[in-house]
Amino acid sequence: MTIKFLLDCVTIEGSNSVVLRAPRFCQPNRQGDKSLPQTAQRFTFTQVFGPEASQRTVFEGSVRGLIQDTLQGGNCLVFTYGVTNAGKTFTFLGPDHNSGLLPRSLAVIFNTIKGHLYSRRDLKPQRCRDFSRLTPDQQAAEISTKKNLLRLLKESDDWEISFT
Repeated sequence: MTIKFLLDCVTIEGSNSVVLRAPRFCQPNRQGDKSLPQTAQRFTFTQVFGPEASQRTVFEGSVRGLIQDTLQGGNCLVFTYGVTNAGKTFTFLGPDHNSGLLPRSLAVIFNTIKGHLYSRRDLKPQRCRDFSRLTPDQQAAEISTKKNLLRLLKESDDWEISFT
């Protein structure tokens, strides 16, 4: 009965339009009021995916192009919005066996840059948007600092982080 109720209320029309109708059983509260005709509201989106759409279909139809634009230097934002239990987390993360938007996006990004990584160790990030080029002595000092930090962490078996 729930599925039929939803099908009566939500209709996908084409690839970018959804029509919402009030449930047929909605009646005015006052006695003597005649039942109102069923009104519908149409909403238009860039793309609408039905309940049968796979994670791959949603990714290919909504986010893949944005990822490609980002890799070419553009900016994008993927924003999920909706009521609790609407499926936002499922769509964004997906189950282990059927990745959602985020894991698929990261796979495209990392597979694209795989052969184009800067392998030298002479750059050090400065703040958010800058970097400095390290001299050979500075590179050696950075490597030594990182090795010492990792050694200290390995030697300490009972270290813990407290957030109090």
